[in-house]
This record gives sequence, C-alpha cells and structure tokens, in this order.
Amino acid sequence: MKTTKAVICIVMALIMCFIGCVTVGAQETSKETVENYTPRYAVIASKSCSLTISGLNATMKASLRSQVSASLKITMELQKLKSDVYKTIETYTDTGSGYSLSMEETRLINAFATYRLKVTFTAGSETVVSYAYP
Repeated sequence: MKTTKAVICIVMALIMCFIGCVTVGAQETSKETVENYTPRYAVIASKSCSLTISGLNATMKASLRSQVSASLKITMELQKLKSDVYKTIETYTDTGSGYSLSMEETRLINAFATYRLKVTFTAGSETVVSYAYP
C-alpha cells in the first residue's frame, strides 16, 4: 500500500514538473518572440505612419524607405468607426521611385467620432499594411 502511494506521488510529481517546464518554456518563448520580432523585407527598409487629431483637424503622415531603388507607393485611408466597423471616408495616394517617399495630409473631422489611419506601403513587389490610432 505504501509502495503504491509512493509510486503515485512520484508519477504525479514528475507530471507536475513536466507541465511546469512546458508552460514556463512556452511563456518565455512567446514573450521573447513578441519582444524581438521584427519583420524583415527584401525591399522595404522602414515604414512609419501616424494620425494626430487636434480639435477638428486630423493630420495623417506616412513615410517609406526602401533598401534598393524601387517604385514606391503609399495609400492612406482615413477610417471612421461606424456601427463597430471602420469604414474609409477619405483616401490619399502618392507614388514615386527611388529610396524614399513620404506624404502628409490634413482633413476636417467630427471631433466626437473615432478614427484610425490605414496605410498601405508598396515598394517594388512588397506590400505591407499598417494602422495608426490617435
């Protein structure tokens, strides 16, 4: 009887240790992956976008840099939250070629509404979508 209890206790302890190690390992890997993850692209070197709301004005900015000379395109979509869904209310596009492209637009808005900026960056054949919130 004592031997059976001892074996059960040892097995349970080993199972708990194994589960603890797997859980801790998964948490550390997940945390490391999130903190150290930086997407790498063949053409896009960097991208940024911002949405600033001041009073009745929304200022939208976006910039794109490429690692090699390429055709560049930035499409900014100002989106307004309606019925729990963001809908595009204005679209701005700029194109160019070379190593960098940036744009800035300002628009009058409803100060009581919720907005975000959706930006589509294209450099050569690479396309990336980013969002900015005020």
